[in-house]
Amino acid sequence: VMEATGGYERLLVESLQDYDIACAVVNPLQIRQFARGCGLIEKTDRLDAAIIVRFAKVVQPRVTEKPTQSERKLRALVHRRTQILSQVSSEHNRLQQTADEETCSMIEQAIAFYKTQIQAVQTRIAEVIAECETLAEKSRLLSSCPGVGVVTVGILLAELPELGCLNRGQISKLVGVAPIACDSGQKEGKRSTFAGRAPVRKVLYMAALTATKHNEPLKQFYQRLLIKGKPKKVALVAVMRKLLITLNVIATTKKHWAHPTAACFFDVSIKCAQKKTSSQLFTD
Repeated sequence: VMEATGGYERLLVESLQDYDIACAVVNPLQIRQFARGCGLIEKTDRLDAAIIVRFAKVVQPRVTEKPTQSERKLRALVHRRTQILSQVSSEHNRLQQTADEETCSMIEQAIAFYKTQIQAVQTRIAEVIAECETLAEKSRLLSSCPGVGVVTVGILLAELPELGCLNRGQISKLVGVAPIACDSGQKEGKRSTFAGRAPVRKVLYMAALTATKHNEPLKQFYQRLLIKGKPKKVALVAVMRKLLITLNVIATTKKHWAHPTAACFFDVSIKCAQKKTSSQLFTD
């Protein structure tokens, strides 16, 4: 068991997986809260190592599955695309704040270079998916759902390999779109969503916006929530969750999207072959 370190742990994880050594990557906050629950408020490298061992024995976190070479390549390309988009956004902000013509020209050249690289990366992502039979089939299945485009599919395949292997509650909590209860006694606290995998939530948000216009069942679901007085953002998060559950069903059943004739299409609950508790999955 090791703590996530903003990506620096990936090389170690890949090396361990190459030697078929099981490992699990855990959110550092989860381990720190566990330490405080054990009465340990001090923090040193030695104490951290000891508490991680204790955490592993008590919690038994989910083992990080070994990805295929195609999945590793796809994840690296998707991460690079995200980095480039961030750089383009930063350069555009710098361009607005710069008055010097020569400096503006340099910034524009950088933006042009990044845009060219984005096209190259997106082409390569499509090639990697097409070259792997498993990824290609999953891509075709997910793309059949209205509102889900090429970018959404690429990020889901790279950042959410568990899609199709978990039940509706587990996949929702893993991504961070499930309403979390906050009740105590007779007090019924306000449900809210938090944590989970940010890259997946971001792309689901854009897909949900599209789905509320072009996916008839989700559009009707969204309109019903608005009629009931739900705030638009709350309704949109609910659409994100419904869309995620729908994609999970499609990936599990390996059946293309078909316009549902009843609302129960969204209420299908697929039992996971490998049953995990929500606390084990809620680590990102």
